Amino acid sequence: MAPRNQGMSKFFSDVKQWFLHFATTYSIAVKSGANVAGKQIMEAMEQLNQPADIPAGKLFAAVKIGVQHASEHMVNAGITFVEQMKNGQKSSKK
Repeated sequence: MAPRNQGMSKFFSDVKQWFLHFATTYSIAVKSGANVAGKQIMEAMEQLNQPADIPAGKLFAAVKIGVQHASEHMVNAGITFVEQMKNGQKSSKK
């Protein structure tokens, strides 16, 4: 394979790897955030007599906490991935 084609092949392989990593991390983060929100909602429901009594503010706060949790997970995973890419580039240059 010509050097140019090898370079393009590696580029597309890296893009595919990044996309798969992102998709996996995103799905884990969303599931984790939903679990956090679900726990918050369940706690709010246990404190009330009827589910209709749950104030909209508590539901919104629970969803907000879940989204924040998922966002933090994605940011941390992104930082880790970038660091791994940097380390991989450093080792391949040696």
